[in-house]
Order: sequence, then C-alpha cells, then structure tokens
Amino acid sequence: MADLGAEARTFTRDAKTRGIETLPSDRGAKREVLLGRVEQIGKTLQESGARSEELATLAPEAVQALRSSGLFTLKLPTALGGIEADPVTEMLLLERIAYHDFTSGWCTMVGATGVASLGAFLPQTGLDKIFRNGQIPTAAISFFPAGRAVREKGGFRLNGRWRFNSGIRHSEWVLGGTIVEGTEQQTGGQPLVIFAAMPTKDVTLYDNWRDVVGLRGTGSCDCSVENYFLPEDLSFVWDLLNPKPLRGGASYLFPPFSFVAKEHGSVAIGGARRALDELIKLATTTRGTFRASKLEERQIVHRQIAEADLKLRAARALLHERYEELYQKASSGAVPDGRDIADVRAMAVHATDVAIGVVTMAFHFAGNTGLHHPHVLGRLLRDLNAAGLHQVMSDTAYENHGKFCLGLPANPLA
Repeated sequence: MADLGAEARTFTRDAKTRGIETLPSDRGAKREVLLGRVEQIGKTLQESGARSEELATLAPEAVQALRSSGLFTLKLPTALGGIEADPVTEMLLLERIAYHDFTSGWCTMVGATGVASLGAFLPQTGLDKIFRNGQIPTAAISFFPAGRAVREKGGFRLNGRWRFNSGIRHSEWVLGGTIVEGTEQQTGGQPLVIFAAMPTKDVTLYDNWRDVVGLRGTGSCDCSVENYFLPEDLSFVWDLLNPKPLRGGASYLFPPFSFVAKEHGSVAIGGARRALDELIKLATTTRGTFRASKLEERQIVHRQIAEADLKLRAARALLHERYEELYQKASSGAVPDGRDIADVRAMAVHATDVAIGVVTMAFHFAGNTGLHHPHVLGRLLRDLNAAGLHQVMSDTAYENHGKFCLGLPANPLA
C-alpha cells in the first residue's frame, strides 16, 4: 500500500506561531481561542471522515489541519511549546473535534497523550533527541506492556509487538509499554514497566486494521521490533499510581488511567451529540416516502430526543465537575488516589455508555438514511461501539467504583 503516513508528515511546522505564544494566560480566554481554532478546521475534519474510513488511517487533510492548528500539542507542557490545557478545556476541545469527526477526535486524544508523555517524563538528553531544535513531533502510544527488554550497556535490547497504535501512520515516534526482564527484586516483586520511545521509521507496521468494524479511520494497526537497541534516555517510567513528571503542571500528577479517562468520555459525548443533531436535522427537514408523518410529529421521538439531550448534558457536567475538583487537588500538590481513579474512570465509562445509547437511538429513528455508506450516523454507530471496547472503558470500572462506595478493597487499575 502507499505510504499515506509520508503524505501526512509533509507539513510546515508552525508550533512557534500557533503555540503558547499566541494564547492568553487567562483560562477562559485561552479556552475560547482554542475552541475557535477547532471551528476553523471543523469543515475540513467533517469532510475527511469518510475518506479516513476508506483509507484505514486518518486522512492527510485532517492530519494537516490538526497539526497546523497546534491541537496535537493539547496536553504537551507549555515549557516545550505545547498548549497544556487544563482538564476541562481539554475535554471541551476533544468533544468538539469529535463532534466534527470522531476519528479526528480519537487520533487527537491519542496523539496528544503520546507527545505529552514524552514531554513530561523523558530525561533531558532523550528530550533533546526527540524535540530537536525545538520542533514538536507527533506520536502514537500503546499502553499495554507487550514489549520485553533486557538491560545492556547504555540501554536495552528490545523485542515486542504492540497492538492498537492509533494514528501511527502519521506519527514520527511510537511509544510501547515494555516489561524489563529480571527486575523483580529491585521493584519488590513486580517487574519494572517502562515506555520505549522509537522512531516510527524503525518499527515494522502491519496492515491489519482494514477489516475492523469500527474506528477504522484511526489506523490502529500493530507494530513490532526485533533485537532492537533502545537507548536508556529514550525510555521512561509512567507509574500507574504515583507518576513523577519532570516537567509540566498539575495535570501530569494524574495517574495514567485518570489522565486519559476524561478524553474517552469527552470524545464519546462529542460523537453522540453529532448523532443527535443529525437526527434532529432529519426530523425537521425530511419525511420518509412511506411515513404518514414527519419524525418531529411523533411523540416517541420527542421523548427520545429530550432524554438523549439531558443524559448527554448530565454525563458531561459530571465529568467536568469532578475533573475540576481533581485539578484543584493536584494543583495543591496532592496525587489523585485509588478512589479518585476509580471514580473518574467509572464516569468516563458511563459517558461512553450514554453516548452508545444515544447514537443507537439516533440510528434507529433515522431509518433507512443511516444504512447507506458513508453516512455519518452509520459511521458513528460503528465507531462509538468500538470505542466502548477500549481497556479504559472496561465494565470493571463500575465494579471498582461500587467497591469503593461500599468500603470494600478495590484495585482501580483492574
């Protein structure tokens, strides 16, 4: 297949002109500027959705729009030229990107996490290699520790095959969770887990994402390395309970599950809101050939739309309220604890479940319309259901939250 990633990687880097220098220091004003950037590229993102699904990777025009707007740096520390949005701003931006195109929202959240983890946790010598001459790269990240590494002089000998590398075809670096063998004694029984940062050109890509039902446009294919030398300074630890960032503000004290859960919930809400608006547009502008009345004249549709609107607004408000509380907690220097992790993860799963219910309802009442490829309702139905299968969205999040409510022992990472 053609190297679509190469096409996507040909862009003018303008982080210096679209980065933090152009953003107000006030949170509210900064948020409005960034939301304006999303709207400036909204039409491009909407029009790219069908092409991304056809290509089985994010369409180059969407990649270019997201890069030129600086939105891939959404979570990167400001010290490195990133936006470093506060959690609520981040959720609002990802929600709106996903409203325009769910695939773009998904790839932005993954890419922003990848480059942010590099910026926050890499040692300085590694940072100098990846952010050379002040340039900001793009990155993909696979959390599950599918790699195996053995220490040797200056670094590690690495082997592994990582799955679900969303956005890897437009990335310049890929991060893979990796177990360092023979480290159980130094870590108290569990092996050391690191993230290995590798240039995407150094890994083998597998074209195994074309037959998936949902999220096809994210290009979340496998990658691997064999007998690969990984320099020590291109690795870092992102502790699951007590992260130790080297750069950045309060958000980087969030343990990984709480760092990423908010974005899963937010893109789901954005996609579901788009599905609901598509149904409302159909209901108010069309009449089916064999229908006795418009959708907008049916009482069941009135109720379904009302309930969907209220459920989305409630799930959204809950996420925003709780993450603002966590942000204030982290701003005081406190690391979110196990109960916090279980709480926000359950909220994100709840938001995703609500979103799946809304898009399923919208698809149902749209009738024949959503059946025809590439209508956005059919794509959202597939993509949101696929999003609900992600590890962070596991039903165990509800179970752990319930255990904490009951005062029972719980593992928020399960």
